[in-house]
Amino acid sequence: MIKKNSPKSPRIFQVRKDGAYDCVYVNSKKIRLGRTGTPEADANFRKLQIQVLTDPTCLSPKPQQVTVDCLCFAYLEYTKEHDPSHYFSIKTVVEILLQHFAGQAVDVLDTRHFLFLQDKFVEHGVSRKYCNDLMKFVRAMLKWGTIRKLVPYQVYGEAKLISALKKGKTRAREKPDRKPVADGVVRRTLPFMSPTVRAMVQVQRLTGMRPSEVWKMTARDIDKTRDSELWYYVPESHKTEEHIGQKPIPLGKPEQKLIAPYLISKKPSEAVFSPRLCLKM
Repeated sequence: MIKKNSPKSPRIFQVRKDGAYDCVYVNSKKIRLGRTGTPEADANFRKLQIQVLTDPTCLSPKPQQVTVDCLCFAYLEYTKEHDPSHYFSIKTVVEILLQHFAGQAVDVLDTRHFLFLQDKFVEHGVSRKYCNDLMKFVRAMLKWGTIRKLVPYQVYGEAKLISALKKGKTRAREKPDRKPVADGVVRRTLPFMSPTVRAMVQVQRLTGMRPSEVWKMTARDIDKTRDSELWYYVPESHKTEEHIGQKPIPLGKPEQKLIAPYLISKKPSEAVFSPRLCLKM
């Protein structure tokens, strides 16, 4: 299995000591980061490094060569804010990249490196489809770097030449398709669940929503004013919002009966279903 340890960020500045504080010098100007060893100092250093790598208005000189380490670090930080749903998959890509190519300049990468990387994904035991997804994230990172002039365009072009793994023509394992749990199995399992989890499962069965949409539901997401019979759950965000926009989910009387006890004394921003909540039904 792939390890989940966070990759260490490369340091393109020399961090110096100023008493109990860390600092760096940018254009002969000293910038304090925070007390040595504190999360504040590390966070400020990350922000400064991202600015140097990506901001064209930054006066600080960029490194002569952008290394794989610097690119991975910058993209991982960018992903944390702009693509959090894929953060852990991209972190997996970064960990394997750093394991084999740490310290190398980005501009030397070519098809041989990317074929080698694809083989390493397979060796880690991931499924064929997930291996293809990881290669997509590699290309996405290179494209991101190319747009910001951190990666030469030809490197991104070389990565695009690598074909996806095809079923029956690779050592990568095939992951069986997920099938829905039989309704009878769900009914027999419900009595053994906690009240909160049982209500969540029942709401999901009745509405057909995704599990993430159930646990993300907050009191303010439920609109009771549109219809006298129906409530509408409007998720703040969802998987396909880029394509279909807002996604109101109708909640009929059975769903309302399940949800109503959990709305009592809830603040608008609070989750409807909390794992800490134990209601006696």
